[in-house]
Amino acid sequence: MSAEKPKDGLIGKTIGQYEILEEVGRGGMATVYRGRQKSMNRIVALKVLPRHFLHDPGFYERFEREVDVISHLEHPHILPIYDYGQDEGLPYIVMRFLAGGSMEQLIRRGTRPLDELEKPVRQVAQALDHAHQQGIIHRDLKPGNIMLDESGNAYLSDFGIARVLGSEMTGSMIIGTPAYMSPEQANGLPIDSRSDIYALGVVLFELITGREPYQAETPMAVLLKHINEPIPPITQYRDDIPDGVEDVIIKATAKDPTNRFASAGEMAKAFSGALRGEPSIYDSPTRTAPPAAATKKAPPTPSQPIPIVTAPTATDPTMQPLSAVSATVKSRSPIGLIVGGLVLLAVIIGGVVVASGALDQNDTPIAPTPVVNALPTPFFRAETVDDDLYSISIPQAWIPPQGYIDNSDTNRLVHIWQDDNLTTYIALVMVDSGLSTPEQFAAAVDAYTLRYYEANPTLTLIDEAAAPDGTIRRSYRLQGETDPQFPVGQSDVYFLNRAPYLVVLETYAADSQANTLITTFQNILDSLRVKSQS
Repeated sequence: MSAEKPKDGLIGKTIGQYEILEEVGRGGMATVYRGRQKSMNRIVALKVLPRHFLHDPGFYERFEREVDVISHLEHPHILPIYDYGQDEGLPYIVMRFLAGGSMEQLIRRGTRPLDELEKPVRQVAQALDHAHQQGIIHRDLKPGNIMLDESGNAYLSDFGIARVLGSEMTGSMIIGTPAYMSPEQANGLPIDSRSDIYALGVVLFELITGREPYQAETPMAVLLKHINEPIPPITQYRDDIPDGVEDVIIKATAKDPTNRFASAGEMAKAFSGALRGEPSIYDSPTRTAPPAAATKKAPPTPSQPIPIVTAPTATDPTMQPLSAVSATVKSRSPIGLIVGGLVLLAVIIGGVVVASGALDQNDTPIAPTPVVNALPTPFFRAETVDDDLYSISIPQAWIPPQGYIDNSDTNRLVHIWQDDNLTTYIALVMVDSGLSTPEQFAAAVDAYTLRYYEANPTLTLIDEAAAPDGTIRRSYRLQGETDPQFPVGQSDVYFLNRAPYLVVLETYAADSQANTLITTFQNILDSLRVKSQS
């Protein structure tokens, strides 16, 4: 028998002149209720903030100042604020109530025909342009902040509320929602109206595809993708998308704000034109063309049990083994677990951390992520290593003159990058395992783990998890005293389904380096591209 939802203590009570009827939404910073304004007998929406905000003696003054500015934004597609105040320690904002729900709820009901998106995108763009002309930036544009009436008209809500609850209260905290943040906002840099245009581009991507463009286990990992990764092609999720529509999204979400649309209205106009098949009204960004046809090498297909990666050979004394050995671990390492770990710098975004769940043996791995051939933009102080089969960005200091340490054998491709002191390394392995189904991927991961890790009695598994995109991570403790080449540290092994290949990316960091390499390892993992062989 399921537990009943606890009764909200405010339902049935009165705040100011507003009777609270029912809860309609709840977020990290506020709860939204449907209420009745007694003096006018009309239904309203009340956003009620927690009492603890008033513990800050300067909060209410800022609250009044910001909300007063927002309340004077009068536009047909900005949700109007009727009233605001505080009652017995509860700050609240009163807004028009819309029965059509939010655009977030619309997306959950499934993707929509493209022609149904033109009106709400145009209306939201008009609202943004009006606010921007008044010098007001939304800062937290997302489907949950776009409300709909019974006729499907869109209204932008919560203008500037992120500022009320965020930066002035917490100083340097980044405010907003990671899934929709512009690169400059994610970096904590000054923002302008073009940051809202970036967010509108992300919203349009989600409206068309039914999913956010960047998927990762932690909010921090999502922010890094916004900073470093081009937006995925929408054609890999829907095949009925005109090229012009994709151009609009690419331009709106350009990493450099100067390359975006000059206004939200310009973006909406370009989107409308693209839907009608009109030529682009702007300089279209360069679309990434598939590489020219060429004969590509392929990893060998194993017919015998795969041998463990060999130690340095006499022909190349710089080679190091892929997996260092370890003694029995007595306690869990404090080292960060990178993308699939437990918690990654949650305080930077001040939000709820999405922790990875343990991998259940009965879970079915998610289908492989579609292959992308476009080269990633290298992150700071990194270079892209472009091979026939893959591309990956690696810190410049770790790249040898030949591009990588080649430790391949007859069964698999193995390329390694490492620092001079052996306190960190990256190893990329590709095996043509003939993968075509999630079940084959799961079996290949288990077989590989058995041969390379479980069969080695000096390696100890300390954690494992599965990411939303199907990636599997298994983490091992390395004890330096059993292999003096490597200091005490941790190795995280990522298994990726890139059918037909099983791709394995292994990272290692000594404990002395761990905290400084979390972002670097995340950037490397995010940059990996396995090229299509078709």
